[in-house]
Amino acid sequence: MLPARGKGREDIIELLESIGRVLNKPVRAYILGGAVLTLRGVKESTLDIDIIVEDSDSYRALVEALQALGFIREDKLRFRNPLTSEYVDVDVGKFIKLPLYTELKRDAQLLGVFGNLTVLLLPNESVILFKSLTEREKDIDDIADIIMRESVNWDKLLQTAVNVTEKELEKKGAKGIVLVYELLVALKRVNEKYPNLVPQNILRRIERVAKKYFKIWLEYASNAETSRDIVKHEYQ
Repeated sequence: MLPARGKGREDIIELLESIGRVLNKPVRAYILGGAVLTLRGVKESTLDIDIIVEDSDSYRALVEALQALGFIREDKLRFRNPLTSEYVDVDVGKFIKLPLYTELKRDAQLLGVFGNLTVLLLPNESVILFKSLTEREKDIDDIADIIMRESVNWDKLLQTAVNVTEKELEKKGAKGIVLVYELLVALKRVNEKYPNLVPQNILRRIERVAKKYFKIWLEYASNAETSRDIVKHEYQ
């Protein structure tokens, strides 16, 4: 097996063009993670490309295209090209157990149409939120890079985290992801490694909201009767 090699912007574009040429039907795909940062020039390269499609038909078509290009399946999500050492992770409507809610894909940026493949980049705020769900050190570095090199709409970041958290709690109860709390934990880790990169007033604001929703989650976890009205309140 060839060692993994970072893929730059041109490498990613070339791969997307190849996929679009062999796709047997139109597919709409959202890119997240390090590939977004590479395509936006925030970082030089990424080891893999994370893709979300919206339905199972698109997933099957994309998988067939990858296999036609020489990719082999390594696990449920991951595909590897043994000749080029390229990695692609593909999921349907979610990533790391978090659905691609409307709030997360709103304001996605059109990268381009490559044959049958239409590619959109998730906004920086959504990239931060998905990266908040992992414990990987490189994701903390990526969040820091976004804050340092790109614009972050803190109001949008918090509101999106709150809206998604509310949907998760309403639909899943104690099994839901308290995304606003995960965001708080990740941003605290960012500030531990990059002191004061996240403004303290922003961090305090997020912490205040996160504690509120974490308390609601605890009520679900302890089988307390929690009405929809408790979950549906403004974050300000």
